[in-house]
Amino acid sequence: MRLTDALAARQGEAAPTYLDLRFDAQGHALPDPGCTVIAHVREPAANAALATVRATMQAAGLARFWAWLPPASFHMTMFDMLLHGRRGAAWPQHLSPTLSGRLADEALIEALRGFSLDTDPVFAMKLDGLTLSPSGMGVALSGRTPAEDARLRALRDRLAAATGLAARPGHADYRFHVTLAYLIDWPAPEDAREADAMLSEAESALLGALPTLDLGPPEVCLFDDMTEFRPLFTLS
Repeated sequence: MRLTDALAARQGEAAPTYLDLRFDAQGHALPDPGCTVIAHVREPAANAALATVRATMQAAGLARFWAWLPPASFHMTMFDMLLHGRRGAAWPQHLSPTLSGRLADEALIEALRGFSLDTDPVFAMKLDGLTLSPSGMGVALSGRTPAEDARLRALRDRLAAATGLAARPGHADYRFHVTLAYLIDWPAPEDAREADAMLSEAESALLGALPTLDLGPPEVCLFDDMTEFRPLFTLS
């Protein structure tokens, strides 16, 4: 299924995507600062439903392959604005490629002060299931209806235009999600087979408890690593 083929087969290859970049092998967060526009998952029942995925893996003794994020940090990125370490084509075209990260943050954040949302600040999302990759584990989200998905993507387009990031590669193909954990070790095939079964159980429980999720309003945030996103102001 997911793990057996996609992850266990990677043993002996390069390290998981964010090992020693966002988390070390012990699961400790490493600096990866920037700014972003997100919607936190603030409903306690929703946070609890998401956190049961970790609890399921812990009960099976399989949680050690991931660095798990604190439930208070759970969020959906509405617009992935800036990472200090991501330059080149991902950098705002109007900013110097040598500008310090925090000065770049300030420039983009200032561009969004006074930004008018011009739409309802709450977005109705549906959970599409757990996702696993060499990066980590998350929950795929999409608009509850095609119109809702289009409304959120239209907001992304406007935010990209306002911050000079409309031409950034991958903008149109961005997939909405809530990240639960980052992969820090490849599971062995025997672990992966057990993890597949536990993840299927966790996914069924999650979708049963939380088939839909209302998120918003959008928050402009700063972050130093992936464990905390500090709101500066809310778009309205």
